[in-house]
Amino acid sequence: MGDDEAYLHINGGFGWVNSSNPHIAQPVANQTISLTFQSISLPNLSPEVRYVKLSRIDGTEIGKDDVVAPGERLRVECAVGNANNAAASGGYEEQYPMHVKLMNTDEHPTQGLSFVAGSVSINDTPAPSATIGGDGVPVILKGTQSTIVTWEAEVTGAHGGAVVLSQELVEDSFGGTFPHTVELVAERPLVSAPGDADPNDPSSWGTPGKDWHYTRLPAANANGWNTSPVTVTFYPGDYDVMELTPSEGGAKSLTRADPSWTRTPDTAGIDLGAQARNSSTGAVSVQKAGKVKIDTSAPRIEGGGALAYTLTDVPSDSSKATSGIWRLHRTDSSGTVASGSRSSVFREFDLTDGDGKATQAVGKLPNGYYRAEDAAGNLTPADAMLKVGDTDPPSVERPDPAGPNPPAQAGPELDPSDPVPTPTVTEDGEGLKHAVIEETVTEMIDPAAPPFGGLLEKSEASAMMDYRYASASTSAPTTQTDELLDAAGNPIASFDTKSPGTCTVKRVITDSQGNTTTILLHYRTTRDSCPVISPWEPVDPSDPDGPQQPGDALEPTGPVSTRPDGTQSAEVSCEVTEAVSHGTMGADGAEALLRRHFALSDVDGGDGVTLTVQSMKNAAGNAVSAIDLSRAADYLITYLVRDADGNTTTVRLTYHLISSRVPGVVVTPDPGTDPNPQPGDDPLNPRPRPIDPATPPRVDPDGTQHADINDEMRVKVQPGKSLSPADARSLMERRYAFTPEGGGAMTEVALHLNDAQGRAVSSIDLSRPGSWRITYKVADANGNTVTVHLRYLVVSDAPTVNVKPGDGTGDGGNPGGTPTPLPPASSTVDPETGLTHSVVNDHVVVGTHSEPATPAVMEALFAERYQLASALADGKLTAGPMHLTDEGGTAVDAIDRSQPGTWHAEQLITDSAGNTTLIHLTYEVQRGGAGGSVSSSGDGGSNDNGGSGAGNNASGKVKPSEWVSRLHQLPQTGGPFGTCPLHMMFVLLMLLASAYALMRLRQEKDARERSPYETA
Repeated sequence: MGDDEAYLHINGGFGWVNSSNPHIAQPVANQTISLTFQSISLPNLSPEVRYVKLSRIDGTEIGKDDVVAPGERLRVECAVGNANNAAASGGYEEQYPMHVKLMNTDEHPTQGLSFVAGSVSINDTPAPSATIGGDGVPVILKGTQSTIVTWEAEVTGAHGGAVVLSQELVEDSFGGTFPHTVELVAERPLVSAPGDADPNDPSSWGTPGKDWHYTRLPAANANGWNTSPVTVTFYPGDYDVMELTPSEGGAKSLTRADPSWTRTPDTAGIDLGAQARNSSTGAVSVQKAGKVKIDTSAPRIEGGGALAYTLTDVPSDSSKATSGIWRLHRTDSSGTVASGSRSSVFREFDLTDGDGKATQAVGKLPNGYYRAEDAAGNLTPADAMLKVGDTDPPSVERPDPAGPNPPAQAGPELDPSDPVPTPTVTEDGEGLKHAVIEETVTEMIDPAAPPFGGLLEKSEASAMMDYRYASASTSAPTTQTDELLDAAGNPIASFDTKSPGTCTVKRVITDSQGNTTTILLHYRTTRDSCPVISPWEPVDPSDPDGPQQPGDALEPTGPVSTRPDGTQSAEVSCEVTEAVSHGTMGADGAEALLRRHFALSDVDGGDGVTLTVQSMKNAAGNAVSAIDLSRAADYLITYLVRDADGNTTTVRLTYHLISSRVPGVVVTPDPGTDPNPQPGDDPLNPRPRPIDPATPPRVDPDGTQHADINDEMRVKVQPGKSLSPADARSLMERRYAFTPEGGGAMTEVALHLNDAQGRAVSSIDLSRPGSWRITYKVADANGNTVTVHLRYLVVSDAPTVNVKPGDGTGDGGNPGGTPTPLPPASSTVDPETGLTHSVVNDHVVVGTHSEPATPAVMEALFAERYQLASALADGKLTAGPMHLTDEGGTAVDAIDRSQPGTWHAEQLITDSAGNTTLIHLTYEVQRGGAGGSVSSSGDGGSNDNGGSGAGNNASGKVKPSEWVSRLHQLPQTGGPFGTCPLHMMFVLLMLLASAYALMRLRQEKDARERSPYETA
């Protein structure tokens, strides 16, 4: 039988039943039978070690807490047996051959004993050839009986050491094993307190003398070194004395009276043995052995520069120990060496038995702060630590476009001569250098082809960085990371380039030391926001005098620039050629010049732009304050157009003045139609006069010249009449004479009738006031043209105002009963409507009164005092609301007549066409009986010294007695027909003026009969 296999022998035979005779078995040949055993066991075997006893040779049993001495001979007694009762059932005891042998493994150790050969007995029968070691002692387990194996052993452990025995029962048939371990004598430990124990509070780590017996402070570091004196202190308890045996001599017994031993001087290492004993019980602890190494001097960093440095731990004092260089730390500027700090241990050197070499050479060091550490843990003092700053951050330059692999353009075009912005360099607390480069680029958005196809992604952002920047470093290799950030600095996946906005491409270049250069490229997309300058062009190119509209905008002559505040600026150039005319052109004229040739707007087409003439220069480049329009010359005019956001466009206009070839124009106005008659003209027979173009004549590319003449005439309303195109042509031919250069005939090119809004009309309505336009264009034989723009105003007089006889009451004041006219103080005709607006002034004086004059009272006064008339046939008039103000012009609800003062009352009178007359009455309140009126005609009404003022009767109407003519109050005159010679002279002058007026009216009547459409 082998160790791991068994053979089973089976004897017998097999037979088959014959089918023809089932009672007869027939032999079967050549048959094989296989058997598979799933397991084999000894079901009645349960071996056990029932006890193990340790005793002295004299038979004294040794307990766990007894003390055994090294070299002492002991007796070991071991009882083994079968714990399975089935092995002794039925009166039969099963037998199982086995061996008892020693074990010594990590799991089952044997400690403190050594077998003495020839000492084995089995059941008190010597078995001198048996050995507990090797194959073991053979035993047979019978039934449940015990088998006693004894043998002698020698104590091999130190005083106080534990005695542990491990044995195993090995079953002989199948090799099964049954281990057993027992501690026979417990160890007498000598326990040191933890290295970080508080010497001032020994109980913090348990009970001194029991849980631990001594301290060694401070504890050695991982390399077994101390940087200060070492003290061993004994704490009595389990033991009352501890022997220290330094290898250099000077053994010492530590007791309660003298518990400490201290080593102060440096030492490269002394061995220190320790063993404690209890004088009363004789118990001796295990012996402890240690080493004391003390190094109190710090290492230094010497030499170096850009090439190399030497770390040395050789002290200047030869009495000091040298533990050797262990580490080189890279710290921050404070010199702090702490676990977890970035790359604190920059380099670590090998140690032999905890000792390093006295010196170590290191090469060039990265930027930073450095401290050396020796094997004992001493550090280079913080004030002597090494600072290295020889390496600059990675440098950045523009890529060489002529290099072997120039980067492809990405983003705005780069001028290679444009230098990279100067970096800002800072140093962090760890001595590393960090550079930051910021640059901003702006790209205009082309709506048809936005930058990067409308979306800037990370890969394209990196390509843009490669196109603009190339980096290098003296501390290679370098790593490079790119990020795409939004305007707030948050990471984004892409940036929309179809709309104005800003993103940042961030590139961080890190060298092998950790120095960095960060490039912040602020990428801005913007549309061209500069004001737009567009030439005026005809809607119909075949009709250059027709409606105009802005054409394509002028293209900038250079790149659009973006200022730091985000506003943009651009420059455009253009030319204008005009013919000489007359006079000079200052800044206002120069502004008008640009506006009549070009439309100015903001980028969105709005008109919220301002125009400033910056300079005017002649052909020699000299500044001029005005341009002489009567001489041919060239000028350069510079303008600045600014929108509401501050974006600007500088316009450089080259202005050519050439000789004029346009026909001259002479106008002969009909009597009474010229709104601005020339001095010395006879109103009934006005003289012909030249009329100049409104602006210098335009010169077309074909060289023809074209002038525009502005004129205005006024005719009176003629009920039922109109002006047809034929009438207009007749008017233009009679009114204007053209004198082409070199003579020759003029040809009519166009005749248009339009209302005030520019709409074409078939005729002009003369029956009511209005403003019309007659455009008449003629050309000479060479194609030069003159276009007359005649503003044709159909007008009527504004409503007339007369003061009624007797101040509107029929009570004296104006003998003869003739109303007194109030001639207009001012009268204007609105050129856009043809309506006449007049203002008449009047003045009354009244006495004080307790009742205020409300608007209703003053309306009644106006109705009683004034006689109104419309110049239109329908005679319709409308009186507006009454407005009252004090002397300072502040509106009031009523006139306070209780105190003297001056007030004003106004009422607007409007006829059916819209002509207006504003009656302005100065209302003067005086104390006492003085009262009356003074009209603008100089006549007044009746006098009543009652002084009651206007509007006192119950109905609110003015009493006849309330108005008094101031004319009778003049001290140097009497009545109008009295003895005063001045009155007689005034009456005579009035008669002469009336006669002259009648004569002029007769002449005007004759003129109107000649041209019923042009005069009233």
